Amino acid sequence: MRKLTSSLLVAVLAGLIALPALAEKETLMVYTSCPIEIMTEIERVFEAAHPEIDVQVYRSGTGTITAKIAAEREAGKILADIVWVADYAYFEGLKGLDLLYPYESPEAKNLPEIFVDPDRCYYGARIFSMVIAYNTLLVDDPPRRWTDLLDPKWRGQLVTGNPQYSGSNVVATTALCLEYGLSYLKGLRENEIAVVRGNSQAAAEIAAGAYMVGFTLDNIARGMKAQGSPIDLVYPEDGAVFLPSPIAIIKTSEHIEAAKTFVDFVLSPAGQEALVEYGSYIPARPDVAPPPDTPTVDQIHVMDLPLSFLMANKDFYTDQFIKLLLEE
Repeated sequence: MRKLTSSLLVAVLAGLIALPALAEKETLMVYTSCPIEIMTEIERVFEAAHPEIDVQVYRSGTGTITAKIAAEREAGKILADIVWVADYAYFEGLKGLDLLYPYESPEAKNLPEIFVDPDRCYYGARIFSMVIAYNTLLVDDPPRRWTDLLDPKWRGQLVTGNPQYSGSNVVATTALCLEYGLSYLKGLRENEIAVVRGNSQAAAEIAAGAYMVGFTLDNIARGMKAQGSPIDLVYPEDGAVFLPSPIAIIKTSEHIEAAKTFVDFVLSPAGQEALVEYGSYIPARPDVAPPPDTPTVDQIHVMDLPLSFLMANKDFYTDQFIKLLLEE
C-alpha cells in the first residue's frame, strides 16, 4: 500500500511539474499603426481561436514604427514578428533590404490581385482611404473636391494629420502633390490649416467643432458617425487617396509559424469581418460585406499614385509639408 501511495504521489507531482510547460504560450510581437482600440478587439478574436498564441502589440504611428525598426536593425535584431502599417511603399523598401519573409498564405487566392505582392512578402489587409470629413452641425454644403479646401471660406477652419507621424498622411501628401503640385500645400498654408498628430485626432477635432472640415480616414469618420458624433465624410470627386495597409512577417522572426497563423487569420473571413465590425474598414476580401452604407473597393474613385513615384518622392514631399505648414 505504501509503495502504491508513493507511486501515485510521484505521478501527481510529475503532472504538476508538467502543467506550466503545457500552459506556456508562444508570444507574437506585432508592430502596427492600427488604432489600439481596434487592435485590442482583433487580438481578442484571434486569441479566442488560437489560445496557444499570445499577441503582444506595439502601437504607434507609421513614422515612429519605421524609426523603431530601423534602430532595432542597426542594433542587430528586429524585435517585431509582424509589421502592419499604412505606408505601403515602406514594405517595398523592407523587401528590397531582404527583411521580409515570403509567405504564400492560403487566403491569398481570395484577395484581389492588387492586394497581393507578387513575391508574397506582404498583403493588403486593412483597407481605408484619406477623405474629406466635416462637422454636420456646422457645414451644410461640404467640399466635394480636394481643391475645394483651398476656398478662402474655409480659412482657419481646416485640420489635417502630420506626415511626420502618420504614414497615411505621407501617402496623401505625395498623391496630392503629384496631382496638383506644391501649390496645393501652399494653398493649404494660405488657408491656415491646423496640423495635429494623426487622423484620429483630426476627426475628433472636427466632431468637437474646433474645425469645420479636414483630412481624415474614411473608417475613422464612419465609425464616429455610427456612434452618434456629428461628423460625416466625402469621397472626393477628384479621387480618394487609397491605402491598403499591408501586413508582413519579419524574416528574422523566431515565431514564423505563429506569424503565419496570424497573417492567415487577418486575411480570412473571420479576420476581415472583425476589421469591419470593430474598425469600420472596407474588407480586402470581396466575399466579406463592407460596413453599412459603405462603397466596396471597386466603387471608390481613387487618385492615381504609382508605387514607383511614391517610393521616390514621399520623403521630398513630407519635407516640403514640414517646411511649408509647420516651419514657415
